[in-house]
Amino acid sequence: MTNKLNEFIIKGHFKEAKEMTNELSYPELDGELMEMTFKNSSITNYAFIMSLLVEEENVELHEMAFRLMAIPLSYLNGAYYAALYHARRCVELTDRQDIRYLSYLLFLHQIPDEKIVSEEDAFDTVKRMLSLDPDHVVAKKFLNK
Repeated sequence: MTNKLNEFIIKGHFKEAKEMTNELSYPELDGELMEMTFKNSSITNYAFIMSLLVEEENVELHEMAFRLMAIPLSYLNGAYYAALYHARRCVELTDRQDIRYLSYLLFLHQIPDEKIVSEEDAFDTVKRMLSLDPDHVVAKKFLNK
């Protein structure tokens, strides 16, 4: 699937790409897109996710967009800030109840030489994480640094 899907996305044929991926679960789609993006480093993979978000906003698609911008496309100027937008939407869409998405904010706070998430916002995020899970290792480690 990856080669044909890659061809559709690279050429901007998002309708065909969507039809091809309709039967995939979100984790399967995420895996396909991550693999393709690591291979081709194309921003069109992110554009494809954004086209899906325009049709239906949900936390799974925002998470995919976050992962694309924070990992394989992180070298692009502004990628971490795009990832921040998606991390914040994940947090909002889950009413600040999902530690995984809160931890994305901490990840962005720890990017060297960048102030993507402020110290104050990171501290507020850690407090929220600890209110959900008082034994959360990453949150506790943040407080002890």
